[in-house]
Amino acid sequence: MRTEKTAATYDRIAVHYAARATHPLERELARFRQMVPTGGLVLDVGCGPGQYSRALASRGLRAVGIDLSQGMLRQAREDGALRLVCADMRRLPVADGCVAGCFVCASLLHLPRTQTPQALCGFRRVLCSGGALYIGVKEGEGEEWVADKKGRSRFFAYYRPEELDRLIQAAGFEIVDGWTNPPGKGQRHNWLNRFAVA
Repeated sequence: MRTEKTAATYDRIAVHYAARATHPLERELARFRQMVPTGGLVLDVGCGPGQYSRALASRGLRAVGIDLSQGMLRQAREDGALRLVCADMRRLPVADGCVAGCFVCASLLHLPRTQTPQALCGFRRVLCSGGALYIGVKEGEGEEWVADKKGRSRFFAYYRPEELDRLIQAAGFEIVDGWTNPPGKGQRHNWLNRFAVA
């Protein structure tokens, strides 16, 4: 229910959200690209308006954007992201072992913490042996609903670094790199970045 309500909020704010300034994530994209062969099939999980799907495609990868919000997918399509699928990250409609990478930026944080292991195991399932995983989440503790000025709410879960590492490793990944970024403009939380291989 929390995930579906958050997706409905993204449907309502999609046009505004797509128009806002985004973080380029040049360092994160470059590190992920090092881990995936040219032409590799990658999933942009929780792709939103598709900015990172386009960035991955421009770096020589076959990117497929996946999101639960139809509004976000419409924005992604209008902005030139070509391969898009409406799906839940907890139940990826993808065959086992056929993906070279999963790029999961600011999307896992919208799941209740109790469902994070399920999602991570799903990423592991679709990745080939040696496949790459990038995860970006907000640092902190607990879970909360955050409402904008118009009362439109989104659900957020926060993670401590050691907690995130344990969850990733428990799903069958080896962590190979990671760092923390400061909050973006208007944000309260640091960002935890993790890179792992299946």
